[in-house]
Amino acid sequence: MTDYTRGSRRTWRAIAAASTGVLLGLTGCSSTGSNGQTGASAAPSAAVTAGSGSEASAAGLPSLSVAQSTLSTYVGGTPGSADASKPPVYIGFITQHGGIPSFPEAQVAAEAAVTFVNDKLGGVQGRPLTLVPCVVVSAQEEALNCAQKMANDERIQVVQLSLLTVGTAAVYSTLNGRKAVVGQTPASPTDVAAQGVYQPWPGSYGIQGGIAKYVADVLKAKHVAVVYDGDDPGSAFGAKSVAAAFGQLGVSFKQVATQTGSADVASALVSAGALDADAVVRISNTPSCVPTARAVQQLGVKAPVIALDFCTDDSVRQANGGDLPKWTYVGQSRNVLSPQTDEQAAIYRSVMNAYAPQAKVGGLAPYAWDSIILDAKMLNQLGAAPKPAAVSDWWKGFRGPLFLGPDRVTCGFLADKGLPSLCSTTVFLTGYQGGGRWDRSIEVNAESIGITK
Repeated sequence: MTDYTRGSRRTWRAIAAASTGVLLGLTGCSSTGSNGQTGASAAPSAAVTAGSGSEASAAGLPSLSVAQSTLSTYVGGTPGSADASKPPVYIGFITQHGGIPSFPEAQVAAEAAVTFVNDKLGGVQGRPLTLVPCVVVSAQEEALNCAQKMANDERIQVVQLSLLTVGTAAVYSTLNGRKAVVGQTPASPTDVAAQGVYQPWPGSYGIQGGIAKYVADVLKAKHVAVVYDGDDPGSAFGAKSVAAAFGQLGVSFKQVATQTGSADVASALVSAGALDADAVVRISNTPSCVPTARAVQQLGVKAPVIALDFCTDDSVRQANGGDLPKWTYVGQSRNVLSPQTDEQAAIYRSVMNAYAPQAKVGGLAPYAWDSIILDAKMLNQLGAAPKPAAVSDWWKGFRGPLFLGPDRVTCGFLADKGLPSLCSTTVFLTGYQGGGRWDRSIEVNAESIGITK
């Protein structure tokens, strides 16, 4: 059954009742920044203190008191600062940056969330939360090394795994039964097949099916051109998934592969039938977005273009003449670039504006930030040192809402399809009109459409 809505069904009225008056007055969208750190030795760090809140007001965002009120209720914490005299609660954080691909924004956002939790949400049961990061650059051996460090660190009972493109199998096998591992967003079949590890965000396992449902149900498209980066395993897997989804929905399509960052996207678009298609789907990472935008313009493509939210990166904006392409962007979370159209996005932006004002707010940042908020919620209920089985049981019983995501999640609902760790296949598609103007997001639950291992 088709399941897509504009925004949230309940919009968190029960949780954010005290915040509604402020949120209704949102008017602006502050610009996103880049942390500018690319080297393996350039460890990201968030600001450790927050401003008075005037910066948020100037950007048209709610005050920190609104974020504090809403999120302290969500995590089950006590508004106020953690007690610095109490022993810290340590969370391991394995992340990837410094190589290709690189996601430095994940650690920055996680650190900002930790500081916010300690400053405004009472920490974890009154105790300060402390992040213990370990960075994977590009090698499986680095992921194994991080897992071994976490396993041997007696302070750590819970390891938060950010998105890794390599080495997750080594992480799962090394920590299995020794430390609780909490997922974030899956990047490989290994991630969704892991036992006792749950992924609150769907990754490609929801995005590609969501694209197909949007194209079929909202755009009513009959013929679709799909271009993907054949040399990128993630894009190739996405192309396989979207092909399966279109096949299930009876949508005619043609797929053509190109190379990551290739300047010659035009020939791939023509070969895929973009000039006559009802919709164009571009599956790629950030380096391919600008060449695609140029090719679409040069060819005079009239069909709507759907792209992954990797293409909302500031580097794309800058290289595209100062604005993003006027496409529809699909992501796992609500559109954090448009706080004026979504209350939860506005609260997230308010916290990031206060604790990491120069940081990138897109990319993996929302998922890493939210993972810390979820960890605080879980640990407030389970205590500072839960056993792996207790963490697994907590996730199996978690039904949402997922902040920045859907109201409802059900971990393990696709276990019979060999994907036991998935908790949701809901994604959000948002049209961009140019000049900072965004449509309200459309929420699409892909269910099991296009699911493939």
